[in-house]
Amino acid sequence: MTLAKNGRLALLACALIFLSTLSVLLARRLNLGPMGPVPGWRVYGPENAAIQIYEFTDFACPACRGASETLAETMRVYGGGIRLHFKHYPLTHMHPWSMDAAAYSDCAGEQGKFAQYAELLFSSQKKWGEAKERPNEFETLALQLKLDWPKMQACAGSPEALKRVKLDMAEGGLKGVNATPTFFINGKRCVGSGQLLDQVRNFDNLLRKK
Repeated sequence: MTLAKNGRLALLACALIFLSTLSVLLARRLNLGPMGPVPGWRVYGPENAAIQIYEFTDFACPACRGASETLAETMRVYGGGIRLHFKHYPLTHMHPWSMDAAAYSDCAGEQGKFAQYAELLFSSQKKWGEAKERPNEFETLALQLKLDWPKMQACAGSPEALKRVKLDMAEGGLKGVNATPTFFINGKRCVGSGQLLDQVRNFDNLLRKK
């Protein structure tokens, strides 16, 4: 009896593990569930825009730099028809300073200059992205924008700043993000500038349907 009972419990445990794993895989494939909130300084465009874009990106990623230029031009063209939600997904195994860049950008956001700091991070990417030692560019860019650097340093090292970045990374993992940049446009996943441009070509149709 005991052996039989133990066998049933083992089978039940295996079934639960299988179902749990299957649910995670389905969630990744189907992008189930709403996206988590984004701090206000990382959101661009009107709340009721017909096109809602969630972007998972890495400041040290060359493809992300190119995509940021594509998105900036797209938002200029379509104006109030787009709302962009910027999410961090630093590929720390490839880019040693990308986590720092993400934290500093959010701390610049707390001082009202996330967009400006983000733009400078992308444009100076080659200077700091693969540096062997801690780069000075994070401070240089802050001073260029007349930000309070000591305040940024304290902010970037705080548990709150790191938690924000890690929550984005965890959400990206659950959504099946494994490369940057990855976009979710009205719920549809696309990866890289090529797939982004394919979706942009359909924006006129999406806006006409509103």
